[in-house]
Amino acid sequence: MGKKRDIRQAKPLVFLGLFAIGWWAIPSSYKILTKSAFTEFHAPIWEISSRVDDLSNYWGHLSDSKQVLISKGKEFTRLTADLEIQNFTIVEKIEEIKRLKEIKSTINILSKELNLNQSQQFESILARVSIRKMSSWRQELTIRKGKEDQLIVGNGVIFNGGIVGRIVSVESSSSNIELITNPSFRIVAHFLGDKRPVTFQGNGVDVGGQPSGIVFDVPHDLKPTESKPLKLVSSSLGGNYPNGVPIGTVFKLEGGQDGLFQSGKVILDRRINEIQEVTILKPQ
Repeated sequence: MGKKRDIRQAKPLVFLGLFAIGWWAIPSSYKILTKSAFTEFHAPIWEISSRVDDLSNYWGHLSDSKQVLISKGKEFTRLTADLEIQNFTIVEKIEEIKRLKEIKSTINILSKELNLNQSQQFESILARVSIRKMSSWRQELTIRKGKEDQLIVGNGVIFNGGIVGRIVSVESSSSNIELITNPSFRIVAHFLGDKRPVTFQGNGVDVGGQPSGIVFDVPHDLKPTESKPLKLVSSSLGGNYPNGVPIGTVFKLEGGQDGLFQSGKVILDRRINEIQEVTILKPQ
């Protein structure tokens, strides 16, 4: 009885062994043909399964509720608007960088032309002109800088053509500038190439719009001509301006009333009448 049971349990192993021996004995070409036929048999089943997945995905989207579709549309619109804002911000930042580089370049040019350097201990502050008061008896400018920028009365004001004037009143965010053409404007100056101090005073605006001034206390050995005029520049003795900032040009000098010194008319830069931006010199 026990032997029959052992024989029945061993039969599967015997059949498996016989199948292995038979499969090993079959030629390789027949094995490859059988594998290819098996693959061809399953291919339609795999294709049908893939198409069923695609249809499930398609009908799943069609079954989305109206609220879901609206929500997805809103999200798409928000992302599109955000992208447009980002692009606009990039363009705006590029323009701002360009503007700041131009301002920096202007400051460097002014520093070279006006011979400004660190030893003169002035801090330069750019300001835009907001109001012009150009009457026949007094000329003033109002700028968009004031106490908030630590400006004080007396600060010198210049531009790329030379001295503009000085601050005479300061508000929180604005300041008034007395132009160099006003008769009340006086500073210590000297001629280019000559260190002896002279006095400059504003003299208004001539007919035709030519701004001018008067220079006093000029030594008798200085003799300007039409072909070789003298250049009048600022002196550090004045305190509000560095040495060598252009003031104007003198073509003729005459003897003073005391007979010791000369005086003459100073022709100023015409651009003072049209100036749009100035530089405030704040002592450090």
